Amino acid sequence: MKKLVVALGALLLLGASPVKWTEQYPEILYLADENVQITQEANALLEGSYSEQLFGKKHVEFDRTLMTLRCLELFLDGSDAAYADFTAGQPASAKLSREAFDHLHQEGQALLNSGWNDLSRDEMKLAMEAGLVLGDIGKSEIARELFEPYGACAPDHDDFHDEVMEILQEHPELSPSYSALTDAARELLYKTSGLAHFGHITHLEGGTHMFDALFEKEIASDDPTALSFELFIHTCDVAGALGHINHESSLVYTQDTHSAMQAMADAVHLLEDPSKAPKDAYDAYVATRASWLGLDENDPLDRVLTRIGAMLRLFTPNEGQILKKTIDRFDETTLHKIVSGFDEQLENCATPTYMPAVLVNLINHPNLGNSKEERLSRAISLGLPFLAKVIEKHQELMNDGEFDPKVPLNFNPIAATVKDNPYALRYPFSIRENGHVVIENSW
Repeated sequence: MKKLVVALGALLLLGASPVKWTEQYPEILYLADENVQITQEANALLEGSYSEQLFGKKHVEFDRTLMTLRCLELFLDGSDAAYADFTAGQPASAKLSREAFDHLHQEGQALLNSGWNDLSRDEMKLAMEAGLVLGDIGKSEIARELFEPYGACAPDHDDFHDEVMEILQEHPELSPSYSALTDAARELLYKTSGLAHFGHITHLEGGTHMFDALFEKEIASDDPTALSFELFIHTCDVAGALGHINHESSLVYTQDTHSAMQAMADAVHLLEDPSKAPKDAYDAYVATRASWLGLDENDPLDRVLTRIGAMLRLFTPNEGQILKKTIDRFDETTLHKIVSGFDEQLENCATPTYMPAVLVNLINHPNLGNSKEERLSRAISLGLPFLAKVIEKHQELMNDGEFDPKVPLNFNPIAATVKDNPYALRYPFSIRENGHVVIENSW
């Protein structure tokens, strides 16, 4: 704790938004620590980020969280200057349109003016900020040590967050950010926790069960404002995801990302109709993503390729054809494992985490080719058989009662490995008790 106090004092010297945020939300400083679960997607750069300014070294998750708060401010601002700042780092070919940015601004303003349970504009904004900060709390070992005596133990940081929100109902004093909120704001954060992992849905990482909690809690029909709040917070979280690379503008939230997020939200909103079930929402989103790639959502193999395309952030028929041509080179046994794993077995377990990070790190690896098309083909050739083998082994362990089906597979260690050596996927792997998938003897 003494180290955090010293860090906060140093932050005061920066005279920027981080000062305000870390004073108001001390949990952010939990992420400026050596023992933090880092998302292993893309390489961190030292180019004047918040953590580099403060600590002289990179704290990836600290930078990500501060960038989500910056993106929230830019969305709520909505001005020409805010739009220019938000899109400054984006290539012209992928740049978020002004119309899309205005749409997000209007969504944010509608929430501020919603008067949900008599929340004022300022109180709603504080709830938004606290939601972003607390959403990352499970990545911190400091937070885990704090909440573990009260029963929080989930290995996945999103599941851990949901456990924390339960604990805070009885012990709000454990979180300065939460305890400072009004009762209505606390209620909003609690009500919207555990609804869904919208990132998993956007990238089609799991099966129809990704929509189960949304369906069972009936929030889409009973409280659409609360659902809109959670979707908007998720949008800010996505927009800041590469804050460790660029802390001034969003590299992630391009026009294609906006299209995917809106299609995901449209599928979620289908559950406002009481006659619709999780499968309807899931199938609607798969159909949209398949249409972008020129694939047939009714064909089992094309459905799998649609999911892979979503994980790889692919959007064009040409990219869909590269997927089909690459997978056509696999033998029948490998094809069966891939279809069985991705179209059947993922329905029977907790949604795996960080599969997209593995594939994205592969496609970005320079050793896999000079062109994106070449890297995409080799990323599929290396990545899909490996992922299918892990899913198959996981199913066997669950069938034999040797693995808890509630613990999700975690591919984050694999994502870290392939950043250095993509061909390590040819080596044996193991699945640890906490769900982590690791390569054995890769060198």
